[in-house]
Amino acid sequence: MSRPAIFAHRGASGVRFENTMKAFEKAVDQGADGIELDVQVSEDGVPFVIHDPELTRLAGIRRAISSMTSGEIKRVPVGRKYTRIFRGHRIPTLIEAVSFCQSHQLALNVELKETVSGRPDYIKQIVDIVSHLDNVHISAFDYRLLEVVKKESHQMETAYLLRKKDVDWTNLEQYSCADGFHLHKRLLKEPYLNNLILSGKKIRVYGISGKEPMALNPPPYIDGWITDYPDRFNDVKKDRDS
Repeated sequence: MSRPAIFAHRGASGVRFENTMKAFEKAVDQGADGIELDVQVSEDGVPFVIHDPELTRLAGIRRAISSMTSGEIKRVPVGRKYTRIFRGHRIPTLIEAVSFCQSHQLALNVELKETVSGRPDYIKQIVDIVSHLDNVHISAFDYRLLEVVKKESHQMETAYLLRKKDVDWTNLEQYSCADGFHLHKRLLKEPYLNNLILSGKKIRVYGISGKEPMALNPPPYIDGWITDYPDRFNDVKKDRDS
């Protein structure tokens, strides 16, 4: 029986600063099957790998990504202010991340963030960049973005990030532009679980640390884990690959 794929959430973000090349490199070292990352778009339309729409938390700078050029963003060091090991990283472009995944034969989960919602015309560019990979899917909390993705490429796999609210859990079939559903582990219960299983969509779960009982004995309906700690799944991965 196949086991869920292990996606490193923003890279191996439990031990390296999120969404940096060092985090992606560590994910490879820890045996991840794929990378989960976030994409925001600069003022001049370059997709960057960064979670927040502005730089306060990541770099201590009160600037919005959408107000900065790609050249400005490339010069910004990110990291935790008082932790030496996490300081001085730079923000990768999506092209760099895709090239890394391609060279290491990694799957890729690209989450489209707020600046993409604000400028959906850039989705075509993002789709073109990630289409070089054999195993890639695009996810978003904003379902409208998945509709645009499917218009650009019907073959591109998509996933809808589900919230407890603002989702019609009794009619998941209406989300026809989603090939899969991503959700926090807290939602793996009723009244949500049965509807998820009946949808027939791929189900990937985030917020999982690797210490939960279901991580050791995955339910058959789980297609992937999205975790900060991919190394904790190594025994499960070895069992799957054997």
